[in-house]
Amino acid sequence: MSLSPARPFRPSRSLCVALALMPVLGVGALAACDATRASASVEQPVKVGLGSAGGQPTVQAGDRLRVSAAGGVLTEVTVTDPRGRQLVGGFSAGGTVWTSRAKAAPDTKYSVLARTKNPQGATDEAKESLTTGKVAKRNRLTIAPRPHGEVVGVHDPITLTFAFPVRDRATVERRLTVTTDNRTTGAWTWKSVQGKDRIIWRPEQEWKPGTKVTLQAELNGVDSGGGRFFTKDYGLRFTVGRGTAVRADLDSDAYRTPGLGLTPALWQGPGG
Repeated sequence: MSLSPARPFRPSRSLCVALALMPVLGVGALAACDATRASASVEQPVKVGLGSAGGQPTVQAGDRLRVSAAGGVLTEVTVTDPRGRQLVGGFSAGGTVWTSRAKAAPDTKYSVLARTKNPQGATDEAKESLTTGKVAKRNRLTIAPRPHGEVVGVHDPITLTFAFPVRDRATVERRLTVTTDNRTTGAWTWKSVQGKDRIIWRPEQEWKPGTKVTLQAELNGVDSGGGRFFTKDYGLRFTVGRGTAVRADLDSDAYRTPGLGLTPALWQGPGG
């Protein structure tokens, strides 16, 4: 006759209380009770997982990043790209899930720092990283005034012309910022010219001569529609001429402004 293996003895809570009232002869049994309590209170680490908000384990360009916690909650999540820019996001599901509001850029390595807390109150942190895939379809743009051979007069607007149609115009426009050194106000308007989508920024009144202007188009990773992404940021700096024009100095790659000297012509983000 075969015998089943003996099961380890695990005293119940009521037995532990009863043994605690017995004389010293029960020391061995009390030690078993203490061991049971210790094993029950072992703190399990919080497991941090990464994926897309759509539930996929891999994150593609245009996805929103999802950070989850099992066995505890997230107390802080920081996601940064190689340039130190953060993907902002928010918590849900009682602090067990964090989802980015911005979409992930293509072919970009993101560093993730997640701070956690388990049910016993112990805190910890996890550091992870992921790299998004490249995209097959891209959009790009050209900016006017151009850095060479163009003039920037008091009536000239800033114009961005896109190589392919922009279906999500609101998202693209939110990534465009025009700043000046004298708080010039203006607005963007959209047009289609010869089949090309174009967005134009004009000041409410004509430029004041000497105004320093900066355009920042932080479009890297933005889906312009139909899965066609921008894969870099764009920018432009110029100074409005005191006369009627600002002309490019080809040797110095800068604008030579009458009475103001040289001004850097063009700034672009990664990728040229």
